Amino acid sequence: MRQLVRALRFRLLRARTRACVSVGENVWFGAGAVLAAPDFISVGDNVAFGRGFHVETNLTVGDDVLISSGVAIVGNDHRFDDPTVTVFWQGRATPDTVVLEGDNLVGFGTVIVGSLTVGRGAIIGARSVVTRDLPAGFICAGCPARPMRPRYGPRDHPA
Repeated sequence: MRQLVRALRFRLLRARTRACVSVGENVWFGAGAVLAAPDFISVGDNVAFGRGFHVETNLTVGDDVLISSGVAIVGNDHRFDDPTVTVFWQGRATPDTVVLEGDNLVGFGTVIVGSLTVGRGAIIGARSVVTRDLPAGFICAGCPARPMRPRYGPRDHPA
């Protein structure tokens, strides 16, 4: 029954999105997911999106990724650089693309903004705001998110 619900949820999401959506094997979306990418969403194998996931920019997700509930991936795509025109009338910039290379965990309530890459094996702590590339194999957190320590190996301080 659970598989049926997941399959139905994905079909409804795909029907509502404007973008070209491609997914691998064993991919599921939690309730309330919103897929509103301008051009594409590409998802590898073994990926789970939590409840209330929201994407409004182009997205590539590698294999073996967990994205927690309440995560938003949005573009930095509103123009506002012309002082003679209000922000309302300046329109949108070129769509951004976010890449999660794989083996990532994105913590609850994280917001990812703009064109950037999250390196393979990087972990993003809950409620982080990601505004730039994050290196592979690091635990990253904060506002803005920054590398805190390597994912593997000794910690900087005793537990």
